[in-house]
Amino acid sequence: MRAREKSPQEKIWIEVIHTMEKLYANLAQAQTGMEQKAEELLLANEFSNNIIRSMVNALVVSDSEGRVTAVNDSCLKALGCRERDLVGRPLKSLFADEAHNALYPGSRLWRQLTEAGVVRDAETELRAVDGASIPVSLNASIMLDRAGEISGVVLVANDLREVKRLLEKARSEAKELDRAYRELKALQARLIQSEKMSSLGRMAASVAHEINNPLGAIMVYTHLVLEELAAESEHGKILSKVVREVTRCKEIVQGLLGLSRTQQGKRKTLDFNEIVTATFDLLRGQPLFCELEHELRIAPQPVLVDGEEGPLKQAVMNVMVNAAEAMNGRGKLGIRTWTDPDARTAGVAISDTGVGIPKESLDKLYEPFYTTKETGHGTGLGLAITYGIVRRHGGTMEVESRLEQGTTFTLSFPSQSKAPGAEEAV
Repeated sequence: MRAREKSPQEKIWIEVIHTMEKLYANLAQAQTGMEQKAEELLLANEFSNNIIRSMVNALVVSDSEGRVTAVNDSCLKALGCRERDLVGRPLKSLFADEAHNALYPGSRLWRQLTEAGVVRDAETELRAVDGASIPVSLNASIMLDRAGEISGVVLVANDLREVKRLLEKARSEAKELDRAYRELKALQARLIQSEKMSSLGRMAASVAHEINNPLGAIMVYTHLVLEELAAESEHGKILSKVVREVTRCKEIVQGLLGLSRTQQGKRKTLDFNEIVTATFDLLRGQPLFCELEHELRIAPQPVLVDGEEGPLKQAVMNVMVNAAEAMNGRGKLGIRTWTDPDARTAGVAISDTGVGIPKESLDKLYEPFYTTKETGHGTGLGLAITYGIVRRHGGTMEVESRLEQGTTFTLSFPSQSKAPGAEEAV
């Protein structure tokens, strides 16, 4: 049976139906594609958010007017606030009041950013919610829209608090190492000086013994001859000068023997205040001290040291006389006793306003016969003997001097807590 031929109207409807089927198929395909794109966009957005949330550095985004539009968790944690507290605020409010290199519209750094498009490693300070300043290293760049206009700014701040803490710790350790190095050098210098003084002392002792006997004989025979001569005779006057010079030589020999002394007598706990006061009272009536201005500052509490009273008085006297001679009897003599409980040391500081000691002479002060005085004024043994006494008592002797301003000698000894007068067997 032959099929009926479709009418023109039926053909049109069939074509419309086929076209609609294709359209629905295309729409379904487009919808599937859009859903896939939306899923990809969602995943990309989530990925970006995860990156931003995982950033260690603080991130701030602002619009072209300098108002905050977004921040990350590190920024909120560093500043100690919530997101709603920051979004919408001006950039300027994020920086400390005294911050250098603050970034906000109108600032020097903002102009640099808009001109160059980027700012790198600018050190500045953010302000936390509690008002504390947070040192940061700031990097920033501009965002452009399709028209090439600035649409916003991205700031990344690296917290420098830990870096600065470590840097300060390193500096502190460097200072400590430097201090330890200086102390080691000073100790080395003292050891070298001590060894040198011991060698000089032994040599001086051998020389002194050899000289002492003939000097004694010269003195005896000179006195015998003087007994036969009139004291006012020419020869008598000459022999009297011989006696004076021989006596001076014997004093020098005694000084040399003092340098070599290693044996210690019986020690006891002494109040250094009493030693210094008694020594000064003995000297203050001497012509060299009469016109001196003096400042005697005695510690209010006993300054207790363990030692021999005679040698310690001699050491203090030598330094006081040396100070007075440095001022030619005119100037200010400062004397201060002290105790340092933390360092467990005690002693005296004696200062003058004399001519000072040249720097090149400081290392030679304690050498026998070395002196900065004019020829005929002193033997150069006073400080050497003093140094030996201080060293035998386990102490140190330090000097600070400036030319034309004066000198300060500090004698330090191990401090004691026993009552004065308590003896110690040696």
